[in-house]
Amino acid sequence: MKRIKLATLILILATGTIFGQSDLCFDNAAGTYWPIKVGTKIKYSSRGESYTSYFNGDSLRAGDKYYLKEIEEYANGKTKTSYWREENGVVYFYDSEKKAESIELINNLTPGTTWEKYDRTWKYTIIDTASSFATPFCEFKNLLQVKAEPQNEIKDKMYSYYNLFYKRGVGMIGMNVNGEAFIYAKPNKEINEKNFIAYGCEKLASIDEQRKCTYSKISEFFSKEFQAPKKKDFKTGTIVLNVVIGKDGVVDDIKVIETIAGAKNQEEEAIRVLKRLPKMIPAQVDDGQQIRSSFKFPIKF
Repeated sequence: MKRIKLATLILILATGTIFGQSDLCFDNAAGTYWPIKVGTKIKYSSRGESYTSYFNGDSLRAGDKYYLKEIEEYANGKTKTSYWREENGVVYFYDSEKKAESIELINNLTPGTTWEKYDRTWKYTIIDTASSFATPFCEFKNLLQVKAEPQNEIKDKMYSYYNLFYKRGVGMIGMNVNGEAFIYAKPNKEINEKNFIAYGCEKLASIDEQRKCTYSKISEFFSKEFQAPKKKDFKTGTIVLNVVIGKDGVVDDIKVIETIAGAKNQEEEAIRVLKRLPKMIPAQVDDGQQIRSSFKFPIKF
């Protein structure tokens, strides 16, 4: 075990389902799948990073067209600006650097319908209008699902495909990357979240102390249980796993995010050990309802 180092654990809420939270899940929203209008405001979580998207009323004129300004404000202080317009049910994006317009969503929502970005670097396909998408708080149904695939020279530099989910009157409420949850919309009001906690850590005074205690217990358990392969089969590098803690506090899913070539034995042993983690006190929201949650587990060999 001297050759194994557990990097800092990073807690990230992952895809899960909460029932009885209808007031949080935009249930009364109605309208188009992609509202381009002042006042639209959505909070998102993307792999642990929070940001807010909104239209502030400013616009950009390009030729005879006007595009509404969308601002994304991140918790770390960064901002991102983009420009959009809607005409006859078609949503357009304006690339202010290349001074070019691209269709982001067509008005023909028949499954199988496809279109491309102006420079043919992206291909879009309508999947259906009856998709579901689960977040730690809401179970969304009857969503528009669009598949986006990078093309040509950018294909080898990015993920294989993206699935975007849109709710009428709200806009994008989630995105999967290669089938894994990447972005999800947070509830439309403030909500208190409580991370999962290892038993024995729950009575500590602060959330930070509870978190550190939980990570310490996980690391100690892993270090004790992990059986390293024989020296000739041992590979150096980093393996990163995403571990999901279910609503019952038990590990119910593990996926490999990053691995080492030829280190299948180490990867399988890491998964075996993490599946046996002791039961945790599950993550919760405001009223004590339990939710699924997850954390990244990096192992440096």
